[in-house]
Amino acid sequence: MKQMGAGLIVIAALLTASSGGLVGDPKHPRHLIYLHGRIVQEQQSARPKHPQFGTYELEKILDAFRKRGFVVSGEIRPKSASPRDAADHVVEQMRQLLQSGVDADHITVVGASMGAEIALLASARLQNPGVRFCVLGACLSETVSRLGAEEGKAPRGRILAIREASDDLGGPCAPWKDLPSGSALFAREIVLHTGLSHGFLYRPLPEWVDPTAEWATR
Repeated sequence: MKQMGAGLIVIAALLTASSGGLVGDPKHPRHLIYLHGRIVQEQQSARPKHPQFGTYELEKILDAFRKRGFVVSGEIRPKSASPRDAADHVVEQMRQLLQSGVDADHITVVGASMGAEIALLASARLQNPGVRFCVLGACLSETVSRLGAEEGKAPRGRILAIREASDDLGGPCAPWKDLPSGSALFAREIVLHTGLSHGFLYRPLPEWVDPTAEWATR
């Protein structure tokens, strides 16, 4: 796994890797940046173990998207990195892809748990309406409102939020209400009923991988 200090190496790998041929023209591959949960960062492991939710399968998650033809980045964040530091790093990754000629709608950022917070913060800082985001295990209604107040601007782009009905880690969450047509933020929310609580995002379940892949390619 490459860490944030090797951002240029990661971008070079993104730009030269094969697309796998499942999500479009290999000459114009779709790029997916995966941002893992807090436990991966804290334990500095691709397979950290949680006493309730089990093993976080980072490599299996990344492989699930590679097998679908995405060019995938999924580096482990340094243990000392703050969400704001990490968001700035993701913004740098996206800007380099854009500057290299990758279309905005061929870039998707997938964030899980703490990674979802980072993804939404990066969305607010990038302010590009064409980039796609999928956030797992985050309360979209609460986070969008809070980031708007903290950053002075709300997340922007095409955002899919997937959360689990039995996940009480973050407390109650008000359902997302669609914004008026033409808004800089186009968002949808899916509520799953796997019964796995926050552990639903620890492994590549089709319940969230399938809609994420569809969102990234539609």
